[in-house]
Amino acid sequence: MPLLIDGHNLIGHTPDLSLSDPNDEAKLIARLKAYIARTGREITVVFDPDPDSDPAGFDYSRFREGRLEVIYAQAWQKADDVIREIVGEVKDRRGLIVVTSDGALANFTRQCGVRVRSSAVFEREMRQTLHAAPDEDEKPVAGASEINIWAEVFKEPKPVPKPQPSTPQPTPQERKRQRRMAQLKKQVRGGGQLR
Repeated sequence: MPLLIDGHNLIGHTPDLSLSDPNDEAKLIARLKAYIARTGREITVVFDPDPDSDPAGFDYSRFREGRLEVIYAQAWQKADDVIREIVGEVKDRRGLIVVTSDGALANFTRQCGVRVRSSAVFEREMRQTLHAAPDEDEKPVAGASEINIWAEVFKEPKPVPKPQPSTPQPTPQERKRQRRMAQLKKQVRGGGQLR
């Protein structure tokens, strides 16, 4: 099932991340990518805009990398507003889980028929998944850019033309026999007699 995550809310419930860290969003995104690689889940994470951003100059940002979509709310919005919009637009609400510990957002989400998982519960699940030993059958998942790099490294070499088989050198006895046969042919063609 796809997950719709209130990004800063989850950071606030992650013991080794801090909202005061300027790289908190990048660290959470890296962790979510690792979680996706382990689980194959589809995730959308929504972040509040930077409080110091200029509303007129803030550029709404949304990007996707594989199964992870990252959305930054516009300067005059909150992540909660964006999540409400997404929940309102989703057709299969039973196939969606919203991750938040914000009471008002959780209540709205439940009223729309969408399941809610608290940020603290999801953080523990994510930590356990990332620290669990990989299954023997589990195969690592690579992105398109990594696949292209390895494909270049292990590129199939160009075929080398096969050398033409060389005729084996005759043995000394064979050369003697060939010379004798050539002499005999000359004598027969030239009208000579065989001796």
